[in-house]
Amino acid sequence: MKLTLISSALLVVGASAKLHTPSTHVDYVRRALPSDAAGYAKLDNPTKECKYYTPPEMEQMLKDRLPKAGKVADILPNDDEAKKVWKEIQDTGIIPEEVKTKPDASNGKHAEVDIKSANYDADKDPDCWWSASQCTKPKHNKIPEDIAVCPEGSTYGLTFDDGPNCSHNAFYDFLKQKKLKASLFYIGTNVATWPYQAQRGLADGHDICVHTWSHPAMTTLSDSQVFAELFYTVRVIKAVLGITTTCWRPPFGDTDDRVRAIAAGLGLRTIHWREDTDDWQMASTGSPKQVRQNYDKIVDKASNESPIVLAHELHNDTMSIFIEKESKIADAYKHVAPVSACMNVTNPYMENQIVYPNFEEYTGGNANYKGLPDMSNMKINPNVDFSALSLAKMDTGFAPGGENKKQTDTGSATFSSDSSDDGSKNAKGSKDGGSGGKDNSHKENGAIQFSSLSLWAALLSSITITFVTFQV
Repeated sequence: MKLTLISSALLVVGASAKLHTPSTHVDYVRRALPSDAAGYAKLDNPTKECKYYTPPEMEQMLKDRLPKAGKVADILPNDDEAKKVWKEIQDTGIIPEEVKTKPDASNGKHAEVDIKSANYDADKDPDCWWSASQCTKPKHNKIPEDIAVCPEGSTYGLTFDDGPNCSHNAFYDFLKQKKLKASLFYIGTNVATWPYQAQRGLADGHDICVHTWSHPAMTTLSDSQVFAELFYTVRVIKAVLGITTTCWRPPFGDTDDRVRAIAAGLGLRTIHWREDTDDWQMASTGSPKQVRQNYDKIVDKASNESPIVLAHELHNDTMSIFIEKESKIADAYKHVAPVSACMNVTNPYMENQIVYPNFEEYTGGNANYKGLPDMSNMKINPNVDFSALSLAKMDTGFAPGGENKKQTDTGSATFSSDSSDDGSKNAKGSKDGGSGGKDNSHKENGAIQFSSLSLWAALLSSITITFVTFQV
């Protein structure tokens, strides 16, 4: 089976270049491209997949309901709904005042946290700051433990960050052919820019989770910025896909109890990882050798652990290398499953009409997905509203208690109380020489993703297309 994927890079247009006006650009794209997710899913030409388009509903949202693409979000001045939800979270008292903002190491870009200048006591780790200690068990009340492993034996937790990628059809086709579902952590800017590609992720039955609006180091942001990065991603996902997601993953893994608390107030469970492929590095080094070795190390641990594994839907290389390694993963692990299945979360969204299989059903060949939308009928609702329900009040989704009780409760998280056990002692990250560790993804590229270019950048830039064809 021959698959072709795409990677794209921006070339800045000179000041004298003639640009299409937005309306001319949009009219041209509408004539040349499909008008729904079903049409986009059929495309096998990455050039067409990655031509820019703006559905009228997204144009409406982009005027005053979403932040600027790729820029760190804050609450929009006239967004009364966001202000109301934010006040409700503040009024609960869940946000620990003693956990302070961490220093930024990227000159205000919020692309890297400065652990050294923070003078933080990683041994005592009062903030459960993952970047300093890989802590996953919060030290403050009312915040659930992070999910980082699958409780079932010999299970590979399949996850991909930074989607939707405009050229992912070949990759998603491969997952479908192999009957694999994954947990997909979508960036809000990318959902706004590639809404039809995002819709396919849900229609195919994958877990849809939040990966922030602009991919910042979250602990370097103010409280309202942390909220906005999550809130506007939840909003655009609900507008485009029609679901209220209940899971998120912090970029670079950077989170602490302040950030977790705000996420929990929005109804979002924090999902980390135990093993890291470091596949993002191929964007800068151009060599997949080390990433292949990272995958091989994870494969070698199949008899000893059930890790949630960090990989990326970032560009051609990251998607291609998983396809290359999939057969070895499947041979080594008894099960390859999304986080919803390995945690027995059968109602991953607040909209309970969508039902996913539990672990037993997923691995036993009875993976019946109910209520998934038909791509040809999916609509974008620019006027979607959102009412926050904190994890503490939820009994569905990825909240503790949302798991299907038919399966074992081993590894199910509970809400934390003040405790000296930070949960980081057994973390298999860079500390023990494993391939896991901190996700330093995209430092070279800042907050904008390599191949998922923003709508606004498209009007000011040209695209260099590189095709890579491979056999599987």
